[in-house]
Amino acid sequence: MKKILYILIVVGLFLLSPIAEAQDDNVFQDVNVDDLGVVTDEFQEAFFEALKQKGIENYDRAIEALDKCIALRPTEAILYFEKGKNLALSGDSYGAEANYLKALQLKPDQRDILESLYEVYYAQQDFEKAIGVVKKLADYDIQYKEDLARIYVRTKDLDQALAILEELDDKLGKDAYRNQIRQQVYALSDGDLKEKEIQNRIEKDPESEQNYLNLIYVYSEQGETQKAYETAQKLLKINPKADIVHLALYKFNLDKGDVEAGIKSMEKVLKSTTIDAKAKHTVLNDFLIFVDKNPEYEIELENAIALFSEEENIDVNQELGSYYLKHNDREKALAYYLAAYDKEPENLDVLKNLMMLQIENGKLEDAVSLSDEALALYPSQPVFYLIYGVAKNSLEQYEDAIEYLELGLDYVIDQPAIESDFYKQLAIAFEKAGNPTKAAEYRKRASTIMQ
Repeated sequence: MKKILYILIVVGLFLLSPIAEAQDDNVFQDVNVDDLGVVTDEFQEAFFEALKQKGIENYDRAIEALDKCIALRPTEAILYFEKGKNLALSGDSYGAEANYLKALQLKPDQRDILESLYEVYYAQQDFEKAIGVVKKLADYDIQYKEDLARIYVRTKDLDQALAILEELDDKLGKDAYRNQIRQQVYALSDGDLKEKEIQNRIEKDPESEQNYLNLIYVYSEQGETQKAYETAQKLLKINPKADIVHLALYKFNLDKGDVEAGIKSMEKVLKSTTIDAKAKHTVLNDFLIFVDKNPEYEIELENAIALFSEEENIDVNQELGSYYLKHNDREKALAYYLAAYDKEPENLDVLKNLMMLQIENGKLEDAVSLSDEALALYPSQPVFYLIYGVAKNSLEQYEDAIEYLELGLDYVIDQPAIESDFYKQLAIAFEKAGNPTKAAEYRKRASTIMQ
């Protein structure tokens, strides 16, 4: 009878265990309870008490009860495992670690213990210890190798991380999550590892255009124009009609002063169906920087942006608006920001710039209307209250200006410049509304806050 009761308690322990709930295999399923011999009433009571106290989250008492069980049966791995779980739940990760290690001594390479030990090491941020545990877990499930790659990123073992990611891609196929880890590796390596890995891929598969494209993109990011050009020439030998060579030829021609050839290459890039949008966008941004220094090519820039928008169905009006705003062409900037607003009416930066341009271009009623719309979306953005106030002052509607400016001041925190602008507009509004005392008070605040 005692044996049967003990079996029921052990089964109950498995059912209560979080690990048992998460997996099909019960913890220590190969333990032969019949081999335990006679189980005393004292052990049964202590074991049942441990289960009960754990169930009500009284982990200290559960640990006390398990210690009694361990004193009676010191070679049962499950007792140390359960004690470790209670210690982990109570916040004692180092105590949990010691008990998991003891359980592993008695039951080597037990998956459930390894998983719990890995959780402890991760909580401790002890990645060196975690590596050995995760390697063993990977023998049970290859997906643990993704965890291993992430740990190698944390420990800056970037070559190891890339090697594992390549292995997983070969065995399981490409994966967006692994690609995110790979991008982290590239970012930490300043591009060196990215270049090395892509070169290795080209050696393995010299016919893959995508690998050449990736390498050209890396060289372009690094400003290695000559290397990008040489890579493009290698690709031309494989496929003379490859669009992606123009990623390199575009930049190379611009740098050597052959702008016409560079623009032709850029157009081929933008029209290409094999080059991704990110690479096209990089070329476009690069050309925008070029035109910034060579404004005589603004028409070509607008044509290129129109082409990009048409081919990729991506709106770049905001970028053009920003470009013309920077060059003080307020009229063109306003037109492009209006187009950007039509596409993205909730874009915060678009709203801010559009409203300021509306005021500068005398579109005061439009600025008031858009401010109201923006405040419905972003009621805690002080700049929209300020723009509303500026527009209302310009329209000589001073009471409305005062109402919104005073409301907006409540949202200005640690922004002395914008706070000063509020005070200046309030001074104007009160002066025009016939309250010179208040106006003087706000003028004084405006001058004081900027000192």
